[in-house]
Amino acid sequence: MLFHPISIMLLLLTFMVQEFIPGLEIAQFATLFLPAVFFFCASVASPFAMMLVLAFITGFIWDARYLPGAIESLEEMSDVFGTGMDAEFGAGSRPLPFGLSIGLFGILGMLMQGIRPLFKRGRLELPVLMVGVAIFLWLLFQYLIMTFLRGSLQFPSSVWSKMITDSLLGMLVAPLVFLLLYSLARLSSYEIKYEGLRYRFDGL
Repeated sequence: MLFHPISIMLLLLTFMVQEFIPGLEIAQFATLFLPAVFFFCASVASPFAMMLVLAFITGFIWDARYLPGAIESLEEMSDVFGTGMDAEFGAGSRPLPFGLSIGLFGILGMLMQGIRPLFKRGRLELPVLMVGVAIFLWLLFQYLIMTFLRGSLQFPSSVWSKMITDSLLGMLVAPLVFLLLYSLARLSSYEIKYEGLRYRFDGL
C-alpha cells in the first residue's frame, strides 16, 4: 500500500518547507505550522496504528528541531511562536521535556480519529474546523506547560491572539491538505476502514 509511505514522505517534506515559511506581520505574526496541519489532516485518513507512527515522527522531529533545549537561544524560539514571544515567556523560561510533542500529537491525533466517518463521506466542514481546534489545543498545552515550569501562569492577550491566528491560518490550509490526501488515496486505491464500515475511493 503506497498511501502510508507517501504520507510519511510528505510529512518529512513539510518540515523542510516549514523552514521557509515566515510569520505574517499583519496578523499578529501568525505562523503556518505546516507539519502539524499535515499530521492532523493525515490522522483523519489513517488507521489508529499509522496515526501513532505519524505522531511519533512529527513529535520527535519537532522537538529535535524547535525545543528551547535543542536550539541555541530563546531568540530562535521566537521564529516558531512569533516575534516577541520570548519576551512573553521571559528569559528564565525552562525548556519543555523532550518527547512532550510526541504525546501531545498522539492525544490530539486520537481526537481527530473520531471524525473519520465524515472524511469517508467527503464532508470536510467539521474536519477542517477540528484541525483549527487541534492546533489551538496543541499550542495551548505547550504554553501552559512552559509557564508552569517557569513557575508563573500568565495569560497575556498577545498570547491568545497569536494562538487564535495560528489556528485560523491552519484551518485555511487544511482543505488543500485534505484534497491532497483524497487525490493520493484515489491514485493508490486506498481504502478507509472504520468500525466495520468500508469505503473505496475507486467506487468499488
